[in-house]
Amino acid sequence: MNNNHMAERAHEPNLSTAKLDLPDLGPQSILWQRFGDWRSLFAAVYAGVLQVTQRDISTSLIQESTFFDNEVARLVRSAFPIIRTVYEGEEVGAMIRDFHRDVKGKHDDGTRYHSLNPEVFYWAHVTFALMPFALAGNFSPRLSKREKEQLFQESRTWYSFYGVAEPKNAPQNYPEFEKYFADYVENHLHQSQVFKRSRIVRTLDTDPPLSQIPMWLWRPISPYIAKLLLWVTIGLFPPALRKKLGWEWSKADKVKFFLLSRSVRGIFAVLPRRVRMVGIAERAFRREGA
Repeated sequence: MNNNHMAERAHEPNLSTAKLDLPDLGPQSILWQRFGDWRSLFAAVYAGVLQVTQRDISTSLIQESTFFDNEVARLVRSAFPIIRTVYEGEEVGAMIRDFHRDVKGKHDDGTRYHSLNPEVFYWAHVTFALMPFALAGNFSPRLSKREKEQLFQESRTWYSFYGVAEPKNAPQNYPEFEKYFADYVENHLHQSQVFKRSRIVRTLDTDPPLSQIPMWLWRPISPYIAKLLLWVTIGLFPPALRKKLGWEWSKADKVKFFLLSRSVRGIFAVLPRRVRMVGIAERAFRREGA
């Protein structure tokens, strides 16, 4: 079955998932409590790099988008609908899915890609689902084995909001999720053209992510913001992926990362939820009376 045929079937109900007793999302869920936290900004480039080092996503960004016009703005535009899906559900998820219906094309070798191929769409979801796991134990509190399993199952609930089938090799529990990620790092990620051309990866200045930010204010600080976010990303990545992407991580980096992450964690531990959470998340908690 080619990628386009797979994409046409991607919207069919995922019967195997529908039959499972997946957890509801709400104020009691770990995903709600963690994903809309402002600390997720530290993992934004982490998720972005995991996406652009995947072959189909990299090619689609080059052929179908204006990604290089303003990479930071692209990250912001992508982030808020994703956050809304977690806290608002299927209607937003369907909007995101339908936005990708016509994102398709050919690689240089003639093979086809389609963004709604379940293998590709699921990986794009995984890059965001990995964020709270990556932050746990440094910028955010640790997760126990039970909490990791709960958070993973909640991420499956979140994926179901898109109405796209899970691929056949989709993990069903957290240990399988760890193996899936390790296999993807080893066999599917590489230094793509988007990765090599990215201004963020090369820690160059970028345009403001929002038009309300004046250029005179943004321009002097943008290289430092890019450098910090990339450095944090390197620290969050597993060693095998660092090596594959040509990044080094010294003992000094490890110490500085520890000090920064624990300082942020200490500050956030005393912040009230209305300050700690982005507006989308805080409104959802209030909507549920929490």
